[in-house]
Amino acid sequence: MADNKTTLDKLKKYPLASDLDDDEYLQQLIDDSWTTVQADHIKPVKQEEANRMLALSQLNVDALVANGGVQSASHLGESQTMFDWSDGDPYMNRYKDLVDQFGRSRHRGRAFSRD
Repeated sequence: MADNKTTLDKLKKYPLASDLDDDEYLQQLIDDSWTTVQADHIKPVKQEEANRMLALSQLNVDALVANGGVQSASHLGESQTMFDWSDGDPYMNRYKDLVDQFGRSRHRGRAFSRD
């Protein structure tokens, strides 16, 4: 399978990654999500986008965990806003759409026919 991984430059165009100085961490997210993209047999035309969406999803989760699940806060007013997962992670939702349209999810079986 051709190597259609996303790149650090493409990932860093997103606000979640643009302020991070740890390129090794970002590259590890890219590499780890690439394994999943391959396992889901995403067609080459959508592999880079799928890789990027999955890396951003993990980055999103990591950022929320680092902040204790708080999306916004104020100091003296003592207000916090907890992250609402009811609509799901938009990056993961896009990845799932790509798997449905251009891949073969490991969660669904495959059908074979013989002539």
